[in-house]
Amino acid sequence: MNQETVFESLSPNLIVADVNQSVDFYVRQLQFKKIASVPETGILNWAMVMRGPVTMMFQTAASIKEDLPSLDFSTAEASATFYIKVKGLDTLLKSLDGKIELVVPLRKTFYGAREFAIKDPDGYILMFAEDVK
Repeated sequence: MNQETVFESLSPNLIVADVNQSVDFYVRQLQFKKIASVPETGILNWAMVMRGPVTMMFQTAASIKEDLPSLDFSTAEASATFYIKVKGLDTLLKSLDGKIELVVPLRKTFYGAREFAIKDPDGYILMFAEDVK
């Protein structure tokens, strides 16, 4: 019997300079919750955070090199942007006011969304968007 493959989730694993700093940013500024880490406390090599159905992982270049020795992760340099759909965009924007600089100010788009973007401590761009009704 041929069964269809169903993708259930996507959890990007970001290479970061300091896992603790990244977790702190996502927990304090964006209200994510740390759900797992290695080690459990202290200086972290890897961690996962979650808010609703959105999960993100953070790992140091040295740690990921142990898992994937054929790849060169000698520098932790942001090379991705993330588009995160939310409900309650204005509430999120207000919670960040004065704490985080917007790299893209609140705007309306031609594709029917309102959105703004911030940069995390490692330079990854997080674009938050809400469909306009």
